[in-house]
Amino acid sequence: MSRNTSNVVGTDRRAADELASQFAAIVQSSDDAIVAKNLDGIVVIWNAGAERIFGYSASEMIGQSITKLIPEDRLDEESIILAQIRAGRRVEHYETVRKRKDGTLLEVSLTVSPVRNAEGTIVGASKIARDITERKRSEERQKLLMGEMKHRVNNLEAVIQSLGRSAIPKNEPAVEAFFDAFMGRLHALLSVGDLVVSSTSRQADLCDVMSRALAPFLNSETKSRIKLDGPSLQLSENTAGGLALAVHELATNAIKYGALKTGVGTVELRWSVESDRENGRLAKIEWKERVGSTVTEPTSKGFGSRLIRAAIASEPEHRTDLAFEPDGLRCSFQFRLAG
Repeated sequence: MSRNTSNVVGTDRRAADELASQFAAIVQSSDDAIVAKNLDGIVVIWNAGAERIFGYSASEMIGQSITKLIPEDRLDEESIILAQIRAGRRVEHYETVRKRKDGTLLEVSLTVSPVRNAEGTIVGASKIARDITERKRSEERQKLLMGEMKHRVNNLEAVIQSLGRSAIPKNEPAVEAFFDAFMGRLHALLSVGDLVVSSTSRQADLCDVMSRALAPFLNSETKSRIKLDGPSLQLSENTAGGLALAVHELATNAIKYGALKTGVGTVELRWSVESDRENGRLAKIEWKERVGSTVTEPTSKGFGSRLIRAAIASEPEHRTDLAFEPDGLRCSFQFRLAG
């Protein structure tokens, strides 16, 4: 071997040793538990993160079965995981329960990957375990708070309903109709709030918004005559609320005067998202009624029309069109999506 070749080999070996040393330091300094085991589940590597999370030192775990960490009612998980590893498949973000040295249980998220030797044969598995106990507790607390909030909102709606009904003068159908319209609009808004607080993104999906807004109008006769179609589209609470109010008004009018007044009319509610590099994404929503007879445009516009036209007023490049076509009402919304 020439001096130059020897120098190159020596340099490569030093680089490999340095890389291995750096990798070992990363493993040892990780806050997550990093463990390696053979195909029999025997621990061969146990880092400081594993010591901190599970309470066992490396000397206590290396050479021992990983099943020391698994509660008795979950022992079958290990054979399932090892079967996946032997098949060359990775197990990602598997949430389960493991047992500390002191016997306490903790919730963890596991990622387990096959380990291969120089010939490519699977000889074991590497495991990263993250303690998610506090996250789970936080999620449970949030779930309880959201449930309490929904309960209080529902109670408040019921109280408003009761107070309003009791305040309506006798033999005043106009006042009663006004109150019914008011409560319908309030319910449409509150249903959007329910979707938003239930979402981790604090947004509402358009399909869910439309379904909630139309739910009070659906029965055995109308259900088959209202069609919804469109992709998933996340909306801010403000825009979702405006569209819920608009669709509530459109459905109310369809039952009173339009496609849902008779047994032959239909409603199609469709939406799409168009993209281009220069201007981003454009949302298009269309409500189309087909009455089955000639439709005439009303001579006056009321509060409902103003709600419809104001539905997306806060969105960039917004546009709302109402057109009474020969076969029924067409209402379209268009606006530029942020981001």
